[in-house]
Formats: sequence, C-alpha cells, structure tokens
Amino acid sequence: MRPAAQDIEARRAAWSALSDLYLDTDNRAFVRGAARELAATSYSLDDLHAILLREVHPALARNLCATAGVWDRFDQAWLAERILAIARRPAWWPRAPCGRRYAAHLWRLLEPRIRRAREER
Repeated sequence: MRPAAQDIEARRAAWSALSDLYLDTDNRAFVRGAARELAATSYSLDDLHAILLREVHPALARNLCATAGVWDRFDQAWLAERILAIARRPAWWPRAPCGRRYAAHLWRLLEPRIRRAREER
C-alpha cells in the first residue's frame, strides 16, 4: 500500500467512511454503511485495517474522549490534513492511547461485513 500522502484521493472514501464511526453519537447506524463504502474501495482487508489503525484512529481518537466531541460530521479537508500531519510525525511520537480497544472493536464489526459486501458484488 502506498503512503497516505501519495494516495490521498483514493484514501478519501475510506477516511470518510471510517470517520463517521468516531462521531460523538451512537455509531451503530453507521457500521453497515461504512462497511459497504469500504468494500467498494480497491484496498485489501489488511490495507483497510491499517488505514483504520494507523491513520483514522490516531487522527480521531480524541473525539472519543472529548466531553462534547464532534457529533454531526468531520470536515473532510481537515481530516485529510490531520491524517497527513500525524503521518509526518516521527515513529517515537506518542500515538493515540485513548480508545485503542475501540479501534479493535470497530474492526471486529467491520471486517465480516466488508467480506460479505464484497462477496455480494
């Protein structure tokens, strides 16, 4: 998989779908749609998992811990800038500690749904 900075346009659909799952609201309504959108991308399951864990989660995990986080929609231009800024940080830079189990939980929900959506195509 190419680095995010070299693959921005292709990544936007995955970033957008995954970002909805980090809103300060009940995300159950977004899981099915996110899985369909992710299934429609050209990324492998391993690539999508990496995008979740290494790009979207570090960019948005703080919203999970905020007293009053973003609840309606993340600005997609801001999201791309945030993901790319985090990608430029050195490897030793602390990553998002908040909600790491949340990302694992999301993947357990998404992965079988993505597989099914791809099989149904």
